[in-house]
Amino acid sequence: MTTFQDQVAVEATIGQAAWGRVFGAAMDAIADRFARRETRATAAETITGLLAEVDKRNCWTLAQALGHPGPYRLQHRLSRARFDHDRAREEIARLVERELAGAEVVLVADETGDAKSSTDCVGAGHQ
Repeated sequence: MTTFQDQVAVEATIGQAAWGRVFGAAMDAIADRFARRETRATAAETITGLLAEVDKRNCWTLAQALGHPGPYRLQHRLSRARFDHDRAREEIARLVERELAGAEVVLVADETGDAKSSTDCVGAGHQ
């Protein structure tokens, strides 16, 4: 390996460790917003699947990437599982404030969104 390859490997390792710490903190912050621990675990898996390199992101492809026998757990979490979205959003906002406090950063939240071209499929609303 060259010095550059070693540096890239170290940076990737540090980045992965930082991601694990922040993701764990985020899941801990919203843990009690889920009615059941199984749903909390499925939510964490869903986020991991969404960040994976898959061609399409739907419950079937995410379930396959995560090693599930089918999409049913992911579909249950999306359609029927109880989750307090508003309080979770507040907790994540507090976590971001703590993480960025004192750092010289600028956080830009763009809430303009894009209108979808269809109205009769899942996720077709304002994004």
